[in-house]
Amino acid sequence: WYMEQHLKMIAQIDQYLKLFSEEEQRLAHLKNQLQNSENLWTRKNFNGHLTASAYVLRWDELLMIHHVNLNKRLAPGGHWENWDNELLDTAKREVLEETGISQIRLADRHLKNQLLPMDIDTHPIPENPKKQEDAHVHHDFRYVFFLDQGQDISLQLEEVSSAEWKKLSEITKENGNSGIEKVIEKIQHFIL
Repeated sequence: WYMEQHLKMIAQIDQYLKLFSEEEQRLAHLKNQLQNSENLWTRKNFNGHLTASAYVLRWDELLMIHHVNLNKRLAPGGHWENWDNELLDTAKREVLEETGISQIRLADRHLKNQLLPMDIDTHPIPENPKKQEDAHVHHDFRYVFFLDQGQDISLQLEEVSSAEWKKLSEITKENGNSGIEKVIEKIQHFIL
């Protein structure tokens, strides 16, 4: 299983870079880990491991959560787990776990592009003594979904203190969301 997933990941990143060649340098750490055959599917790899995020849209609004441990507003997301077939499944599962929202639809762009993520980002995560985790790196695969009908939000209070719908134009003006800004630019260019 591991070798199959490893080869699939390399192929997916190569396909992604055909669309976003200017991001080659940004993905150098991830590609290096793959070339060294590191296991990115375990969160015990503090050199870097896999996560996925779901950018859920409702008209011109994006669902944002406040992450308790990181004390940041983010899109729902989290670690790949053994029962997830794909990182896409991780993103969808995290929306359900963190917000209780179950009825979301994957953006057509993913379907037309071999389920490639809209964005891949590598970013540092601080040490978390509560979880006995050293500082490490997340390789976050980001997918875009649509909420077609209203649903109540039910928070996973251990990890999420709040959730709200924010206008895309407001998010791009906020400080500290540079990773989100580039995803929003891609959403506005390729999806909306």
